Amino acid sequence: MAQSSAVELTDDIKKEIGQHFIFGFHGPNPFSGKGTDILTLTGPGYWIGNVIYMKRNVVEPDSGYTVGSEHRRAEALASHIVGLQRHAQKAGQTIGLGIGTDQEGGLVSAFSTNGVATLFPGAMAMASISDDLSRSIPNFTEAIYAVQGAELNMLGVNWAFAPVGDVNSERENPVIGVRSFGDDPERVAHHVLSSCKGLTSAGVAPSVKHFPGHGDTRVDSHLGLPRIYKEWAHKSDGSGLEDIELVPFRRLIETSASIFEDNPRDMITVMTGHMSLPLITGNADEPASLSAVITNGILRENTNGLGFDGVVVTDCLEMDAIARTKEDLMKEKTGKITKEGIGANHGPRSLDKADRGRKWEGGPGIEEGAVLALEAGADVVMICHTFEKQKAAVERVWMAVQSGRISLDKLRESTRRIAKWKKSIGLEWASYGERATWNRDAWNELKHRNAALSSAAYKQTIVCLKEGEMLDHRGKIVVFTPAMESYNLAVDDAEGVLRTKGGAVRNTAGASFLSFVEAIKKSVPNTRHVVFGQQDTESQYAVQPGEQVIFTLRNADRAKWQLQGLDSTLYSAKEKVVVVSSSTPYDLIGFQSKYRTDYAHLGCSEYTKSSLEAVKSVIFGEEKALGKTPVQVAVV
Repeated sequence: MAQSSAVELTDDIKKEIGQHFIFGFHGPNPFSGKGTDILTLTGPGYWIGNVIYMKRNVVEPDSGYTVGSEHRRAEALASHIVGLQRHAQKAGQTIGLGIGTDQEGGLVSAFSTNGVATLFPGAMAMASISDDLSRSIPNFTEAIYAVQGAELNMLGVNWAFAPVGDVNSERENPVIGVRSFGDDPERVAHHVLSSCKGLTSAGVAPSVKHFPGHGDTRVDSHLGLPRIYKEWAHKSDGSGLEDIELVPFRRLIETSASIFEDNPRDMITVMTGHMSLPLITGNADEPASLSAVITNGILRENTNGLGFDGVVVTDCLEMDAIARTKEDLMKEKTGKITKEGIGANHGPRSLDKADRGRKWEGGPGIEEGAVLALEAGADVVMICHTFEKQKAAVERVWMAVQSGRISLDKLRESTRRIAKWKKSIGLEWASYGERATWNRDAWNELKHRNAALSSAAYKQTIVCLKEGEMLDHRGKIVVFTPAMESYNLAVDDAEGVLRTKGGAVRNTAGASFLSFVEAIKKSVPNTRHVVFGQQDTESQYAVQPGEQVIFTLRNADRAKWQLQGLDSTLYSAKEKVVVVSSSTPYDLIGFQSKYRTDYAHLGCSEYTKSSLEAVKSVIFGEEKALGKTPVQVAVV
């Protein structure tokens, strides 16, 4: 492609370039310590136009939970965001900051850390809520996302990186799984549309992700480059992108003109993902987020594409699919390999059994990735973690604009999309103004209402995957929970783990499982808790006489040691047994115990405190398992 003529890089152009980035920062306060890096980035010189809040920014370190602490933290966060907006305005930014966060519900809910915002069910749990005809209730999804949006809006967050539009058609998917509304493209599409209606009604911009679809992958793009060997068009066997992956995105874009008024429609954004589609792009090592064929072609083109004319944001460029270069991969061969999470598949992290034997050669790196993403048609580039990389990426884009590699005319076309989007969420300085004084009573009232709605929702998400007897309150209980391991980087961000006084990580349960056990002890005081791990001997699974068993699994279809532990437990258990799948419902596919099959199997789609407490109510007959799994599961 011929380069445009070189341009003089003025402060006005730098301000314009700043609108095309969203950056994260470290620490709980952007006005102290390491957090002040974001002031540098949004202030004079860089003028970055968008900020992402992550779990690490929401949690307040070294402060244990006390009554009311979550309300105080909410007030502090709202004050910080007002301060960031004021800082950007004083720095000469022409329009307010986009303040984004990952608030999908369930396991990926940054602002629900330590109870600041209400935790609602994640996508798969939400899609498990069903009516008498075993169909999901999209209107309930809309209501949930509307109240989530209301909380975010009150805090000053105007951009939610949700809902997940990925169709979970690959059950060994290491990074989507329970974050998806299921494996039926049309059902996923209904929930995506309902989610967007809910968020926009609350004044929060949705970002549907991860275009063109991350559901049919076995590689986590945090750790390598997934490849999807599919063609764009419909296929007679139903395997084309248009048959599966694109359905939720296409349905949303096609119906938005008739369902949404102009302003809410302008609020909708799309996030591109870091997966390769070699049969479409012709380049096995080119992520969709950096591909003009995907962004400008499939997503934006009107004739054959989806015709999306809104803002496109990339997933974080610090994910390995972009950040880890060929040189980095060469260094790995000398020894050090990054540990994969329990959610990941085993083996070399850049390979996939369906990948036709081709090794991944590495990504372009963060700085070059930023240029390539903007060239491909993205409007906003996300870089979440590293201050030096963030500055370097902006400076690389400066050079690309100055040299004419990135056309200033094309950049300004993209800038106009961003400005239109920001106007739709009320970020013009004239209309934005100062946030009103924090209304603690209004916040407390909203949280109180939402807590009741969340509890009601979670009660309806529990699925019976295998019929069997529930437990009673008499006698004794033993609860087995798997030792906490990394899950994946989308879920793990800043998740607390128990540590010894010396700082070493204990091989024990996380907070949600401990809360689960405490809830059970309230019903059955004589309850014993066993944390089982990969290296345990059979004696760890010995069940004492008279003990009923609750055996909790977490992605055991990929962590087979959990199934070995279950079988050992079934050997020694003489009373009733309930197995709980605390993440995906695929744990027992293909499992056949050598000892007994008269156990019940429940699924809850997420190992959150709220979900596990809902499971507990079903286990002891206080509630019924009313949910219907939104994915195909062959149960034993």
